[in-house]
Amino acid sequence: MIEFLVMAFFVAQPMPAAAAPTDGGTPPAADAGSASQGPLGPVDLKEPVQITADLIEGGKSQATLTGNVKVTHRTLVLKCDRMTAYFTQPRVVTRVVCTGGVNAVDGDRMARGERAEYDVATGVLVVTGSPEARQGTTYMRGTKVRLTLGSERLDVENAVIIFESPPASSPAPSKRKGAAAPGRATPAPSEPGKANPR
Repeated sequence: MIEFLVMAFFVAQPMPAAAAPTDGGTPPAADAGSASQGPLGPVDLKEPVQITADLIEGGKSQATLTGNVKVTHRTLVLKCDRMTAYFTQPRVVTRVVCTGGVNAVDGDRMARGERAEYDVATGVLVVTGSPEARQGTTYMRGTKVRLTLGSERLDVENAVIIFESPPASSPAPSKRKGAAAPGRATPAPSEPGKANPR
């Protein structure tokens, strides 16, 4: 079976359109090359939400994506098995809901679980379904994990926290070749025919 990779670009926050030129020429945004040409005209994206998946089925206000779903927005990378994206016209994503094998990474913070809701405007990701989180060397699990983009804050409800020690900076002492292990004596070599004294 041939699978098609479908890539959908949605706009998180549209930029205001460039002012009409006063000299009758090309608008400044088109001259600067900052706008790309879309199927319906120039598109200038500010903080786009990029979504990829194996299959997409959509309507006027939402789309369902399945298979290897990946959402990228600002510093967040969110992966899952199935996602529903909710949007307004003209295709401005407002919220995404992910289910199955959810894994989110934002800098040194990570969260995973079975379900996640991401509010695009606020940058808040909420993970549920046996969620786990990690920030640096701290591992947490609980009933709900809340991660906010642009903040170092990570909230975990009903948390169990494990603080990992950073690796030791000094190497462990090495054993010298032929040196005895501590607490054990090495018997002296014996002469043939004589027993070792104890």
